[in-house]
Amino acid sequence: MKTNSIPEAYHRRIGLVFQCSHPTLWSFLEKLIEEENATHMDILHINACQAPKLKSKRNERFEKRLLNLISNPHTDVLKQLDSITSNASL
Repeated sequence: MKTNSIPEAYHRRIGLVFQCSHPTLWSFLEKLIEEENATHMDILHINACQAPKLKSKRNERFEKRLLNLISNPHTDVLKQLDSITSNASL
């Protein structure tokens, strides 16, 4: 269902993001930060004269794994590179 009202469309989008009526505070903040990051990326794409990218669940999982590898690097550089390349090949 589509709507002509921007606030109604955003309300529907937020409802799809949270998927529950009363999220916990931490869940609410986490989802709100994710939504802010997605909106920021859309703005950057629009400013660069590109269409905003639609993310699939597979891409989201890939980005989370890659972010985890970058945030928690291995002590050995070769293991780190191997982990990143194996993540990219999945």
